[in-house]
Amino acid sequence: MRCIMNENYILGLDIGGTSIKAGIVNKWGNLKGFQTIPTNSSQGPDQVLATINTLIQYYQEQDSISGIGIALAGSINNKAGVCIYSPNLNWRNVAIGKIIEDSTGTEVRLINDANAACLGEYFFGAGRSYNNIICITIGTGIGSGVILDNKLFTGNSGLAPEVGHMVLIKDGPRCSCGRKGCWEALVSASAIIKRAAVEINTGTSTMLNELTGGEKDSLTVQYIFKAWQAGDSLAVDIMTEVKEYLALGLANLVNILNPKCIVLGGGIIDLDSELTAGLEDMVKELSFPSFKDTVLIKKAKLGNKAGLVGGASLFLKEIETLGGQYVN
Repeated sequence: MRCIMNENYILGLDIGGTSIKAGIVNKWGNLKGFQTIPTNSSQGPDQVLATINTLIQYYQEQDSISGIGIALAGSINNKAGVCIYSPNLNWRNVAIGKIIEDSTGTEVRLINDANAACLGEYFFGAGRSYNNIICITIGTGIGSGVILDNKLFTGNSGLAPEVGHMVLIKDGPRCSCGRKGCWEALVSASAIIKRAAVEINTGTSTMLNELTGGEKDSLTVQYIFKAWQAGDSLAVDIMTEVKEYLALGLANLVNILNPKCIVLGGGIIDLDSELTAGLEDMVKELSFPSFKDTVLIKKAKLGNKAGLVGGASLFLKEIETLGGQYVN
């Protein structure tokens, strides 16, 4: 893959339901001027787009920007520059690419945020030395991106992958997608909190009652991890099971795709090293014998900046895809 922008800077934006992350990226993946501002998505797309335009104008006053790469949570038509649907933003069929191009006079390229994070780690982070990687981001839900033979895999529809909705337990916990037993419904932050809340409501003795002051609505994954570290029996049971399901899902991906490297990131991974301690061995134990000794599991290097860096890479790198849409 060759660099296709040699001099000027690219503005990367990562637009989520809660915040917009922005920064200027050069051809080596170095970032400057990073900032985070509230999305205020409840105000509707027009107001969010106005906020984005103001942000872009600020950066255009600082540097010569050759392009704007946008990572966006939701289903994206890369070719048309349209957000088909974003539940986090409550957007449907928003032509964000054309709108921003018309207002800023700068070319815009658009990509799903999970695929953007994967590209960021592949080109400039923990996955940069490997031709075949899977990037998994675990937070409120599970985001995923896959590189196969140096190509971004997007599937027949151009919207893949959605590994968080791989079913691990038939008739398991209800997932946000409406089905039951999805990986996301077993290992994500929302799943962990829901499991703990159910146990607390049944009267299970736990130090989580003390940590939350008895306020059930204040239960957070941070409290659960703290109780886990302290040896609280409920938290230990929950997190032991979460780790087992995390390893099982990763092993399934190893058996299907045979990657050289799996990159793990997101809030859940960043909270506690205990979750990843020994995880590689657990995955190998569950993996097909021919694959288990070749896969590596690494923590992401770019943190919450991976999405915007990956968005900028749409201009900085030439990217091929395996799927129904193209990126650049």
